[in-house]
Amino acid sequence: MKISKIIYLLLLSILFNSCLDEDPSYTLNSKVVYESESAAQLALNGIYGMMASQGGFAQLIPEINTEASGLCWTSYNTSDNRCQYVGGFIPVANEFNDLVWKALYKAIANCNIFINSCNDSGSGNWITKDNMVAQAKFMRGVCYYNLLSFYGGVPLRLEPSSASNIACPRASRQQVIDQIVKDWTESAEYLDEKMSLASGTPTAPGKYSAYAYLAKLYWYMGCNAWAAEQGDEWAVKELKAAWPEMESSRTYFEKAEAYGDIVMEKGSFELEPNINTLFNGKRVSFSKEFVFVVDATGNTSVNVGYNSLHWTFSPMNSSPGESWGRCQPNKSFYDWAHGTYQDDPRLAISFMSLYAKYENGSPSSDLQSAYPLVTKNRLDTIGWEMRDTIIAGRPIVIKVPITERTFIIEDSINYAIGGKYADPTNPQIHELDSLIKEKFARTKGPSDWNINDWAYFHKHYTTDCTGRYSNNNLYVYRYSDFLLLMSDVKNELDKKGEAIALANQVLTRARSSASKPTTYPLNWDGSLTKQQIRELVFHERLFELVTEYDGFNDTRRRGIAWRKTLLERNNNHAITKACYEHGVENGYKAYWREYWYPNDGTEDWNTYLVRNQLLPIPQGELSTNNDISIIDQNPGY
Repeated sequence: MKISKIIYLLLLSILFNSCLDEDPSYTLNSKVVYESESAAQLALNGIYGMMASQGGFAQLIPEINTEASGLCWTSYNTSDNRCQYVGGFIPVANEFNDLVWKALYKAIANCNIFINSCNDSGSGNWITKDNMVAQAKFMRGVCYYNLLSFYGGVPLRLEPSSASNIACPRASRQQVIDQIVKDWTESAEYLDEKMSLASGTPTAPGKYSAYAYLAKLYWYMGCNAWAAEQGDEWAVKELKAAWPEMESSRTYFEKAEAYGDIVMEKGSFELEPNINTLFNGKRVSFSKEFVFVVDATGNTSVNVGYNSLHWTFSPMNSSPGESWGRCQPNKSFYDWAHGTYQDDPRLAISFMSLYAKYENGSPSSDLQSAYPLVTKNRLDTIGWEMRDTIIAGRPIVIKVPITERTFIIEDSINYAIGGKYADPTNPQIHELDSLIKEKFARTKGPSDWNINDWAYFHKHYTTDCTGRYSNNNLYVYRYSDFLLLMSDVKNELDKKGEAIALANQVLTRARSSASKPTTYPLNWDGSLTKQQIRELVFHERLFELVTEYDGFNDTRRRGIAWRKTLLERNNNHAITKACYEHGVENGYKAYWREYWYPNDGTEDWNTYLVRNQLLPIPQGELSTNNDISIIDQNPGY
């Protein structure tokens, strides 16, 4: 049998199994040699499938970025993986942490095999080979970038796995950075000028996707270096010790600008005119806003990747598929966003407080509400009808009422500026109506707690789903992300006008996405200072990109002082604080309570914040890799 036939049969098994298994465990044989383009394409498709796995971009990377960001609430069960990220007390044996590590290294391992097999002297020659190898290098760079941002220096595995190279020491932060730069620089040489969308193949990144990622990497390093220059305790002590090669922030921002300018000058990326097009629950196969997209589907028998973000973020029983609402916005973030952005159309895209409950796969007339709505149901008589019946053995016609269940919103929080609250981003307890105060300003006891005391994230909600899988693709890197980071870069390089213009593209698109004209988000103007723009970019990214792929990274990139401010916003939020204190006073230990930082008040801020700048190297890696020991673990674990 020819080797291409063997590969074909192997890959059919790979593609099928990778869809049904939440954590696909396949690996290609490192000794395969591709004799044709079609055989290589099947293998490349399998690597894209690995990117869209539970531990990868289909669930846990955006989920962890949301949970660990300081913007999230989840069940307060300290043994639960999600609670450990939200609370910031992540054990080395956290299951999700292990799944992410393994998923990224599985994808890397398959990239290594693919690159090696294509470069083998026995491999066939076809016109797209260099482009395919470039795609594999691009994806390997994306995986190492995510490992770098979560863990710092990690083992650099660049060859197919064998018995002789299973043990691998942690590379330094700079060595990982150098490899990421190498992969993206080399891939840019052979990737197509534009992203390709060929029939039957995943959406391949283009040359300017690689340049946009290089801009993002150097911007991220620039923010880290800036924190050190500002005297941030973590950056000065821990980061510089792990990264002695650190250069000035300006050096990194200038490199980010150089790559970013190429993207804006020569690339073909554009903002989708209406952001609702991307987040309306319908499948979007291609958009000019996609810098990097991973193909996914709800039909696990026809594609290599899946999307379980609806399952993770949307309320239970809100669609014909499965959903659990495991990650919800905390009240401080919800109120800050609504009090800041007022009538911004992105509020409806990002948050969900009212939905129709599904029964037996179909929507019912039963509406379910969540924070900040106070609601009730009642039966109203809407008419009368004559009905035949039998009373005491005699037929008789009686008049009976026709009733209809009416859903009533009794109260909510009005976030209008100039309204009843002095600060609409943080309503005070004495300003709340009695219904709001009773329902949301106290911790519920075991008999009356309710998961709907918190709102839900809406961005990934869909009714186009099968089981836990939804049909939309995974938008790993959007152009709005790029524009906002470039706004940050231009501001740091004292090009305020360019910084404002770039951010205003995102803000203008948001306003124009409404069916009726809106006031918010307000455009930025030239009166802003450099520091004000820096802060605006920081918060705008958290809102524009919420529940996507950068929340945790964004809160940490400028050091622990900035992250502390965000977590203190939760503690200083009046409703959150009242709930927390009420629970403490009454001795409630129910799961449905608020988070309090740092680590429920049991740690000092510095210890807590330094530890949570990185995730721990997973126990599984420590146990199986003889070249890594406990002394190589990240600070605080």
